[in-house]
Amino acid sequence: MPYFRAILLILVLCGFYGIGVPIQTLARRRGWALSRKIPVFFSQTVCTLLGLRVRFEGENLGPKPRMIVANHVSWSDILVLASRETPCFVAKSEVADWPVLGAFARVQDTIFVRRESRADVPRVNAAMARKMIGGEDILLFGEGTSSDGAGVLNFKPSHFAAARDALRLSPDLAEITVQPAAIVYTHARGRKLDANGRRALAWFGDADLAPHIWLLLKSAPIDCVVRFGGAISFNADSDRKVVAYETEQAVRALTGGEIAALGGGDKMQEISGGTG
Repeated sequence: MPYFRAILLILVLCGFYGIGVPIQTLARRRGWALSRKIPVFFSQTVCTLLGLRVRFEGENLGPKPRMIVANHVSWSDILVLASRETPCFVAKSEVADWPVLGAFARVQDTIFVRRESRADVPRVNAAMARKMIGGEDILLFGEGTSSDGAGVLNFKPSHFAAARDALRLSPDLAEITVQPAAIVYTHARGRKLDANGRRALAWFGDADLAPHIWLLLKSAPIDCVVRFGGAISFNADSDRKVVAYETEQAVRALTGGEIAALGGGDKMQEISGGTG
């Protein structure tokens, strides 16, 4: 069965690359409503072929402009989140070179980050701010990298400053919504995953993409739940470090104890001494 789904996945990816990408490019250029449906259909199709069963839970999303901030376990998180609606993703620059998926990311005008360069942060934040002001949701992985799946890492506050930049771009705006979201892979082959099981399915560090895709295919069906928490307001008086910490704690709470807290503990004393 994994071999059959692998063949179907290759055929579907080739079809999307040859047909879907050009159509999506044209649809986005001309502002067609179809441009919002193609990525969702693509993500749902690939999730189905991978054996990912996705469920969304929690509160309704807060008002736009909106930045959704989630933990990060695997490259598949992008497909999981985009299977509901397609925000503008903030992704590492290497994603642009991935076969097929990279082409689709470029078509969607994904904001690519050179993670090794702190000098790139202002450019990325400015791009995020423009997208939010333009009505697009931004999806930010708060940890800045993928974890081993067994825990939530400390959230990096650098890109939370994009909310402040958006307020400066549009002085009439009172606030930006920061929406916490927790991604939890809960079961594989009908069995509840423990910490070791989540580590086995996570994609992090220097892991290669192709073997991980094959691992997902062999482990299917895999249940994944995305839980949205209450919206956090970012206004002109907000401190990006404090909001990042509050969002991190909200995401950890949304995991329902299924994922441990890694690093940090209580950082409020550390961050309360400075603003920015």
